[in-house]
Amino acid sequence: MNEDFLQFIWNLGLYDTANLETGEGEKVQVVSAGIQNKDSGPDFYNAKIRIGDTLWAGTVEIHRKASEWNLHGHCNDNAYNNVILHVVEKNDTVIKRKNGEIIPCVEITYPESFMKRYIELSESKQLIPCANYISGVDTFKVQFWLNRVATERLEQKTAGINVLMNETFNDLEEVFHSILFKYFGFKTNALPFEMLERSLPAKLLRKYSHSLQSVESLLFGQAGFLDFDAEDEYSFNLQSEYQFLKNKHNLVEMDKSLWKYAKLRPVNFPTVRIAQLAAILNKYQSLWDVVVTLENIKDIYEIFDVTASVYWDSHYVFGKTSSQTSPKRLGKVAVDNLIINVLAPMIFTYSIYRGDETLRERAIYFLESLAPESNSAVREWIQSGIKPANALESQALLHLQTEYCAGKKCLKCSIGKEVIQNIIKTEK
Repeated sequence: MNEDFLQFIWNLGLYDTANLETGEGEKVQVVSAGIQNKDSGPDFYNAKIRIGDTLWAGTVEIHRKASEWNLHGHCNDNAYNNVILHVVEKNDTVIKRKNGEIIPCVEITYPESFMKRYIELSESKQLIPCANYISGVDTFKVQFWLNRVATERLEQKTAGINVLMNETFNDLEEVFHSILFKYFGFKTNALPFEMLERSLPAKLLRKYSHSLQSVESLLFGQAGFLDFDAEDEYSFNLQSEYQFLKNKHNLVEMDKSLWKYAKLRPVNFPTVRIAQLAAILNKYQSLWDVVVTLENIKDIYEIFDVTASVYWDSHYVFGKTSSQTSPKRLGKVAVDNLIINVLAPMIFTYSIYRGDETLRERAIYFLESLAPESNSAVREWIQSGIKPANALESQALLHLQTEYCAGKKCLKCSIGKEVIQNIIKTEK
């Protein structure tokens, strides 16, 4: 029996309320189940319970077995001294406070079919366990939960950014560079792009940002792409520049083999992405200082409206001319990905750092301004009946799938709880 499910049953009063008695035979009447506690301590607070002729107000703790009270260490925790009722499925032992008083304990029962339905849902093999039942959930409740989960996802990303803030002593430009590089590699080359960023401090790149050739030579050289016999002027110039900068700054390049090409379209090759990144870093001396001031989504698109050097019009890798020629402009899908995963989370984190509600609203506005993402997880939600209106909602759905559905945390999810409640109502 899942303890979360027992809390769910208690909270909604889905148990048999007739003939409730403590282990000592006193009548129990639940006036108020209380408010579920999301933090440490007893499971419910502000409960009102009539035991015998006395009305008690305080906290309620729930376990499958009464003996779990001691097993969980509550007997030595002062936070549990004010528990007025211990709710269990099986009262297998007497529990006492530190002063020797017996803590009233009551067993609750519920129809076996309730648990059966819950198990069917929690053990579902579907990507979204409650997919077949979502249509029965009130759309207002779905929308409210999506808004909460979207914020939860941003807060989760904030936690990761705060780690970088601590590591860099709150060097915002360095932190922004770190995240920007990571997502420029998308999933396939995220790690080597992160390694590339760590080998090139933001301050060093800013020092040479006035020269596209210098920025390109630093990026390609450190990535390990310039170790070959150059046969064209562009490659030769980058090699010469890199050797000079490498010796001047004692740089050590990466192993070229770290970069991946499998299953990538040529326009997404790491060489092309690096060339586009160089164009952005050359465009602005300090990209973060510019980005943090932007208020309009249109201005962000202009920031990332860059094209790789002319050399890459006819190349996808060094030294090999392509039969197809086209400018390698950073596309809208790529820019949207950067807004979703870099700009919005970074500005959201900065809003907390500054205590600036305007910045927080701006981060959310950026996500609301973008079309929803298109991937297998989002398409699964759409098939189940929930269609995201924008990127904020598609991010919420991704978070739901990875943080709730994948772990079958249906009773931690407002949609899941509503679904289970609706299923159980049909059983009553």
